[in-house]
Amino acid sequence: MAVLDHDPVLKEKAKQKQEQVQHFIRSVERACEQNLEEDRQWLLQVIQPSNPCFATLVRLIYEPKYKGYLDLCACCLRAVQMLLRIARTMFEDSDPNLGWKTFVELAGSTQAEQALPELRVLAEQQADRVVASNAVTVLAELGPCALTSTLVPRVLELFEETPDRASDLSEVVLRVHAWGGECREQLCNAIVGVNHNGGHLLVEVLLQMINRCDFKRQQRAAKVLTGCFGLAEAKEWMYTNDSCVLVELLLREIPAKAEDPKAFHCFSNCVKALLLCSQAAATHRRSELWQVMDDLRQDDRLERSVRQDCVEVLEVMQATDPAMKA
Repeated sequence: MAVLDHDPVLKEKAKQKQEQVQHFIRSVERACEQNLEEDRQWLLQVIQPSNPCFATLVRLIYEPKYKGYLDLCACCLRAVQMLLRIARTMFEDSDPNLGWKTFVELAGSTQAEQALPELRVLAEQQADRVVASNAVTVLAELGPCALTSTLVPRVLELFEETPDRASDLSEVVLRVHAWGGECREQLCNAIVGVNHNGGHLLVEVLLQMINRCDFKRQQRAAKVLTGCFGLAEAKEWMYTNDSCVLVELLLREIPAKAEDPKAFHCFSNCVKALLLCSQAAATHRRSELWQVMDDLRQDDRLERSVRQDCVEVLEVMQATDPAMKA
């Protein structure tokens, strides 16, 4: 994928296009930040199928003569991902492949089919990891029909290779987990996998999400961890300090979510799975966790399902502490 040095004309043309795309990205970012009526109208106009902007960006990604110009490619991938995300906000559709349908509509079916294999190649290549990371984020926007289960482990590799892209990659992880099925299974296996450190880096980001993100991300982050803890390979996999930090976060979140049965179930499932796979977690602030769960168990004002979740957590705590069995 190297650029041919003997083609200065094409090199200069690629540089000019890169500057144009960078200017466009700044304009989109500014419009999103200001969010004025004129900004919203401009963004709406940009993502119309009749506007050639999106199709041009896609063509620059896969067009053979520009293949070696990775800085241009990275910019185009970023711009496409931003526009796809904006377009998705225009729909109230839970279809995980909505992004692909939007991609086809904006780029044209023929061009979309030509671009998809190249996006996967760019995600897998090792020459430029920023390009790989950007390609993965675009594929995630498109949905599971584009970011197939076989590509999911690459996401974890990129956590290790491009730690500065952890924020974007963590959003990919949450989305992949939400898809369920084989993608979710591959994701959890990759996180706990021993071949790279990406899983441990991701855990740190997920803990930060539980600590300070909105509830939707908090809940999904907890579900990702719960899925990992359920694997046989996860026994004592989590770093001791991370396990203790998670216990403290759950100690805060569990009583705060007691009046929301769905949220409470999510976090109580997480603490049960954590206690079963981490001895450090099973002993950290144990008496406080017991007291919290027992108090909630006895609170008749709470939903029956919440009190039942408390019973199950207490049973796991007993099972993981021989001294409490007596």
